[in-house]
This record gives sequence, C-alpha cells and structure tokens, in this order.
Amino acid sequence: MWTPRAAGLSSTSLTGCDLPPTILKARRLAAANSKWQVYFDHVTDIRGNEVRDYLVIESPHRRADRITGVGVLPIVDGQCGLISCYRHAIGSQLWEMPRGFIDAGESPNEAALRELTEETGLTCRSSDLMPLGYYAPEPNTMAARGALFVARHCQGKVRSSQDEIGLGTFQLFGARQMSELVANGSIEDSGTLVAYYRYCALTAEQGAA
Repeated sequence: MWTPRAAGLSSTSLTGCDLPPTILKARRLAAANSKWQVYFDHVTDIRGNEVRDYLVIESPHRRADRITGVGVLPIVDGQCGLISCYRHAIGSQLWEMPRGFIDAGESPNEAALRELTEETGLTCRSSDLMPLGYYAPEPNTMAARGALFVARHCQGKVRSSQDEIGLGTFQLFGARQMSELVANGSIEDSGTLVAYYRYCALTAEQGAA
C-alpha cells in the first residue's frame, strides 16, 4: 500500500516545518459559494517579505486535515475508467477519474463510493476500495487536500452523469492506452495522474510480493 513514508518523504517535506512560517496579519472575505470561500490575506514572513492580497481558497466546511474532496480510479476487468470532462476555467476537454466533494457527515471512503456510482453507475465493495494517499491540488492558493482511492473489481451498468456541467462519457482504457494518454497530455488533472501512478506502483509491489 502506498504511504508517504514508503515513497521516501520525510516529515518535514510533508508538513513544510523546515520552511520559514508566514504570519497572518489580516484577512478579508472576497467571495463565497456553497463549496468555496475566497479570501485576501495580508501575510508576512520572518525575513520581511510581505503580500497584502494573498489569495487563499478554503472550504466553508473545514476539517482539521483539510481534506475537501475525493478522487477514485475505477478498475473494470483490469482496465482503468476515466471520464471525458470539459473544464470551463481552462477551456479544455480532459480525461479524469471520477471525483467530487465530501458531503457533511461523510467519511472520505463513503464519498469515494458515492461519487463512483453517481458519475459512472458502477459500484464497488468497501473491501475493494483501497486508499492511495492524498494530494494537494494547488497548495499555493487552495487550503485543500484530496483523498485518492482505487476501486477494484467494479461492477454494474455504465452510465454517464447528466446533472453536472462538463461531465461527458465514461470509457475504459488498458495499460498501453493509459500510457499513451499520459504521454500525449490528454490526462492533465494532477489528482488523476497521482492516483494512476500510485496504483501502478501498488500493482507492481503486489506483483513482486
């Protein structure tokens, strides 16, 4: 199983404790919706650097671990499942794993199983949902982490989600096809790439055991 320590990461590289801390002097709310709150922070550091409008994006439902969402890589008969997504902010069509926010009262595992079914129609037994650690989608501005999972032995009738802007068709890809998608830049989403590489590492580790 993938762990930060197994990946050769030290505690300081995980927490940033070896870096000079910033000091929050003031904060003002710039915008908000049901999923995010946008702040302008006035921050300084011990070396005298200062930024008066440092952009920070946070979830209104703060968790101590700052996990706000999940991503789950479905596996069907040894193939990886991805969704064709149009992302308005960058004006591009990308291949991504199913993902979404954690609802109030949910655990990351429960959210992963729910998002899997909502976006693909597939189901997975809890025992076949394996954690792949966490990732930070944009740690320079987003106070958010994503919990990553692989859903093995998925079953069910595939369907596309019709109630979310930008989500298109769901498609299965073999190992060679996945390598091509990574190489030609069709997979740009960082969470999808991290999950895929960690899944490959986990598979190789289990195969060598």
